[in-house]
Amino acid sequence: METRQTTIESPAKWIREARADLGLSVRELGRLAGISYPTVSRIENGHEEPRWDTMQRLLRATGRSLGSATPRPMPIVRLADLTREWRTQRNGRHEPNWTSLRLFADQLHLHPEFTGAAILPAPRRAGSRFFDSLLAAIAEKCADDVGIRRPAWTKTRPGLDTPWESLGTPRILQRNRDQAPPQFMARGLHISESAIFRTHLLRGDAAGARRRDNSRTRRRTR
Repeated sequence: METRQTTIESPAKWIREARADLGLSVRELGRLAGISYPTVSRIENGHEEPRWDTMQRLLRATGRSLGSATPRPMPIVRLADLTREWRTQRNGRHEPNWTSLRLFADQLHLHPEFTGAAILPAPRRAGSRFFDSLLAAIAEKCADDVGIRRPAWTKTRPGLDTPWESLGTPRILQRNRDQAPPQFMARGLHISESAIFRTHLLRGDAAGARRRDNSRTRRRTR
């Protein structure tokens, strides 16, 4: 008699394969999804059938969502998409597209569960040692921030022999060095954290939105 795979096994297979594709451990997937790793292990081994919201959280942590029948990639920005986001200035200096890098960082601040899917796939070489190293530094910082292993590909992107720093007065340059993330400084990138990671601005926007919501609620209850 022909046997068929039960639907209960499908979520286990989806999650296990999506995690393996990114190279995440069970514990790292659980950390990104906000689910205990024993629960993730039971689901992957087919010993527990996940609720819909649990399955969605696990899939989102791998950059996927459940469509009508099978998981599909989500439209998130990955570092691998940003390899051309730099230019050479007239003086030969390499300059990143700051807007693209900030949007990437904003995405992960708002959706930290996307971190693994956004940083683990290796970007192609950008044609700029500076920009290759900058993407690696961003990946290392993002991994450290959420407590997962740094992507293996970052080890193949060496730091700079001569430090890179933006143009400015000696005071500005010193401030950038003082405020640069350690992952950047280790690679000779004297770039202030706030140049890319606008956490303070996003936190302010969120607080402002909460104040506006509270104000509207008070007006309705008067």
